[in-house]
Amino acid sequence: MFIATAIAGMSLATAVSAAGVGLSAYGAYSSSKANKKQSEAQSDQAKINAEISARNAVDVAKRGEDSLFDQKRATLASLSQVRSGTAGAGFVVDSAGTTGQEIVRSMAAAGEIDVIRLQENIDREQQRALDQGANFTAQADQYKIQARGYNPFVSGLTAAVGGATKNSDILFPN
Repeated sequence: MFIATAIAGMSLATAVSAAGVGLSAYGAYSSSKANKKQSEAQSDQAKINAEISARNAVDVAKRGEDSLFDQKRATLASLSQVRSGTAGAGFVVDSAGTTGQEIVRSMAAAGEIDVIRLQENIDREQQRALDQGANFTAQADQYKIQARGYNPFVSGLTAAVGGATKNSDILFPN
């Protein structure tokens, strides 16, 4: 009876150890598989963000062109008003060295400065969008590399071998 109980106890211990090894292997497999899917999803999201950033850069350029056009038109309108006002006041606008011409030149220079400043701001905003896109692309690549590092089968096998080694005296009695 003692021997039968001992054998039954050993069989139960062996079964529990084998189940523990199996559960450990499955847990490592599942965890690795989930980590891999998460890394792939993060990579996909970063790629989408990079595409959005590229579209934003194009949008900045388009809105910038519109703003530049509006600024140039506003400058021309202001110059027309100056010409009309000075001509109406009796100043000669188109003759060199006149007050009217100096006013027109000053207004034209101010308008050009506004256009240049606006163009610089547009260029900076567009570059920020492009830089952000490059950053998202780098993140996508990093997450892809991370995803390749996860191998559910190897993780499960490693856990199984490790568990079997720890429990080798129970699983493989002499």
